[in-house]
Amino acid sequence: MQNEKIYTSAYSVTQKEKILAENKASDLRCPQNVALDIRNIIRLVLLISSDLVAIALGWYIAKTFYLRAFLFFSERTDAEIDLLFSSILLIGIFLLSTCQAYTRGKESRNPINSIKAITLTYLAIIPIAWQLYGENCLTQLFLAWSITLVLLNIFRFTIFQTLFYLRQQYLPWKIKVILIGERKDIEKCLPLLEKSKEFQIVTQLDLSKFDDYETIMAALDRLNREQIGEILICSWEKIKTSKKFLWKLRYSGIYWRILKLDEQIELNNLKFSQFEGIPSFMIGNPPSIVGIDFFSKRVFDVVVSFILLVILSLPILLISLLIKLDSSGPVFYKQTRVGLKGRCFKVWKFRTMVQNASQMQWQLEAKNEISGGVLFKIKDDPRITKIGKYLRQYSLDELPQLFNVLRGEMSLVGPRPLPIRDVDKFTPEYYFRHEVLPGITGLWQVSGRSNTDSENVFKLDFEYIQNWSLALDFKILLQTVGVILNRKGAY
Repeated sequence: MQNEKIYTSAYSVTQKEKILAENKASDLRCPQNVALDIRNIIRLVLLISSDLVAIALGWYIAKTFYLRAFLFFSERTDAEIDLLFSSILLIGIFLLSTCQAYTRGKESRNPINSIKAITLTYLAIIPIAWQLYGENCLTQLFLAWSITLVLLNIFRFTIFQTLFYLRQQYLPWKIKVILIGERKDIEKCLPLLEKSKEFQIVTQLDLSKFDDYETIMAALDRLNREQIGEILICSWEKIKTSKKFLWKLRYSGIYWRILKLDEQIELNNLKFSQFEGIPSFMIGNPPSIVGIDFFSKRVFDVVVSFILLVILSLPILLISLLIKLDSSGPVFYKQTRVGLKGRCFKVWKFRTMVQNASQMQWQLEAKNEISGGVLFKIKDDPRITKIGKYLRQYSLDELPQLFNVLRGEMSLVGPRPLPIRDVDKFTPEYYFRHEVLPGITGLWQVSGRSNTDSENVFKLDFEYIQNWSLALDFKILLQTVGVILNRKGAY
C-alpha cells in the first residue's frame, strides 16, 4: 500500500516501534487467529443430523397413517409433495438456528426453543399446504408437528446427556480451559472446576506477572488455541485497556467467560449465564471459523464501490467539468488524513474550496463552530466555491473516496478519517478510533453531521466500534441516503 507514512504525534515511542515492526496494519475486527473447536463441530453435526431425522420421521409417519384419508389422497404429484417436505426441512433448521438451538449453553438445551421453532415452521407451511391440498391437510400437518416435537426433543436430550457423560468420564472430551486472574481469584475457581468434572485446566495466567494487555495476549498466542475450549477471566477489573481487549476476545475463535465483574463494562455483546452457580458473562458465541463478518464487510466494500464507480461515472465526469468551469485549480483535492493504526494516507475529494484554503484556515480558527475545539467546521465558510456549496450539501464531494475504499485505505462505513490538525488535539482516550478502518459514512454522519460537537462525535465512533456488525453497517448506509436527501447538518 502506498502512503505508508506513520503519524507519530498520537503515539508513544514504544507504540511507534510496534507499528513500524508490522508489515501491514490490521483492523481491530480482523481475526489474528482462526480456531477450530472439533468437539463443538461434532456437537453441531450430531444436533443438526438428529433434527433432520426427527423432522423427516415425523413427516413420514404422518404421511403413512393418513396416506389414503387426508393429504396424499389428492391428485398432487410426488414432486409437489417432495417440494413441500423440503421446505419444511429447510425452514425447520433455519428457525432452530435462529431460536438458539445450536448455540452453546443452556439455551440450546431448552426444549421451549425447539418447540417454538418447529411450531413456527408448520405455521409457516400451512398457507402453502392449504393452497395445494385444501383443509384436509390440517390433520396431517398437526400429526406431523406432534410426532416431530416428541422425536426431536428425545433425540436432543439423548445427545446432550451422552456428551455430558463423555465430558465427565473421558479426558479427551473434557473442555480444556485457561484461567486468567489474580492468584486469590484463581484459587476460588479451582474447587468449582474440580466439582463439575467437565473441565480440564490447561494453564493458569496470574495477572500479577504481566505488565499490560500486550504481554497477556503474547502469552496466549504462544498456546495451542485449537486445544482450548474456553478461557475464564476471574479478575476482569485488573485487565488494562479493556475495550481493546474485549474486541480481541470476541474475534479470537474461543469462548470467553467473565466470572467476576467489579466494575461496569459494556454489556452489549455479553450474555448472562450461570457457571457452576456463579453469575458469569459469556463473550458472544463465536463460530467454528471466525472473522466471516469482517471479510464479508471487505468484499462488500470492494464490490459496492466498484459498482458505484461504474454507475456514477457520467455524473463524476459532469461534476469534474462543473468544478473546472467554476474556479481555477485541480478537480480533485487530496488531503493527508490519519487512518488505521495512525498511518497517514491521502483522502480523495472533489475540490469544494479555493486553492489556498489550507493557508486561510489558520486565520479562521477563532470562528470554529464545533464545540470542543478538536474538529473544525464553520457555516458560510468563505473558502467554499459556488459549486462546492451544492456538492457539500448532498455529500457529492465524498464520491472520489470510493477509490480509497478500493485501495484498502477506507471502508464504506466507519469513523471518519480526520486531518492531522484535528488529531494533534486528541487526548489519549480518542486513539482507539484508529484501531479500525476509517469510513466514508458512519454514526456521526447519520446523527447530525456538522451539527454534532466533538465529544459526541467520538462517543458515536466508540459506540459504532463496540457494537459493530454487518447489520449495523447496512442500517447506517440506508440512513445515510435519507440524511443526504434531507441535507440536515451539511455545510
